[in-house]
Amino acid sequence: MTIPSGFNAIVGQQHAIRLLKTFIRKGTLPHALLFTGDDGVGKKTTATAFAMACNCLTLEAAIRHHPRLDAIEACGKCIPCRKIAGNHHPDVIHVNPLSSIIKISQIRTLLQTLTLKPNEAHRRVVILSEAQAMNAQASNALLKVLEEPPDRTLLVLTARRSADLLATVVSRCRQIRFFPLSTADVRRLLARADGIEPEFVETAAALCGGSFTRAQQLADSRWLSRRDWIIRAMDDRMTDEGTSPVRAWLALSEILAKKKDLVEESLEIITMWLRDLLVVRHDPQRIVNQDRLDMLSATAKHVSPVQLLKQIDAVDRAKTALRSNTNARLTLDAMVLRMAGPNIR
Repeated sequence: MTIPSGFNAIVGQQHAIRLLKTFIRKGTLPHALLFTGDDGVGKKTTATAFAMACNCLTLEAAIRHHPRLDAIEACGKCIPCRKIAGNHHPDVIHVNPLSSIIKISQIRTLLQTLTLKPNEAHRRVVILSEAQAMNAQASNALLKVLEEPPDRTLLVLTARRSADLLATVVSRCRQIRFFPLSTADVRRLLARADGIEPEFVETAAALCGGSFTRAQQLADSRWLSRRDWIIRAMDDRMTDEGTSPVRAWLALSEILAKKKDLVEESLEIITMWLRDLLVVRHDPQRIVNQDRLDMLSATAKHVSPVQLLKQIDAVDRAKTALRSNTNARLTLDAMVLRMAGPNIR
């Protein structure tokens, strides 16, 4: 099977691709772009495709004849295209977080590189991924190049939200929003991927929230086993007419806390389950855990919407507390006690 490259490889981001193609066709390329959107929706892949299109020799020749918008595509065969696709073009510079942070030393090294002329590219492209990981010093250092961009140099920043960056950085970039992928788009991408068992594709596509990266993780049988364990544990505590013993809820907290690296993931699973319990009464087609529809319908009869909303709030509080590095076990204990409600025994 032939895997598409360049803009043709991007799924579900027609608005972003149309804007980038328009910039290229008109020759009105902004010196700095900011791609915002959830992880796993194609921001970095699009940045690489953009770098290819900006340096493709075949496309450069075709632009003189004002091609249609749908014809704006890197050939994938010329030397610049192959080097960029292979991640070894000297003028396509990648800056990524080191241990979850982009440090000022990385930006200083970048600035030093940008004082030199491009080695061979028509347009040098800097792809700064997860720009929200820049600390304050790094962000302020980057402002220099955003205010005075070097000749023949384009910067592409990617981030989850513009609000996570300094306002001065955002104001100097042309922002392009990337949206969550549809279930059908994720399903199609999973079908292309290697090592994904077909029986996991449908569930992963439904649960991933529009993120292909997340879908790849969810297609792992270990994640699905963990999800099934958590929803069974929740179901046991919620179907006993709201009077499950407090020790049962605290036992759940204890088990969740033992897997510290999986706590956040476990809380996301719980949130999805509670949300589905709210939705299943009114619109079963919109639940996320479609493969557990019968179980959801049965459990929903035992819990009120008010109780579910309180439980969702308890999980949200726990997530916020854990991001502040609070003690995981104490935070989870407080969460399950709120979830158990006033009828615990």
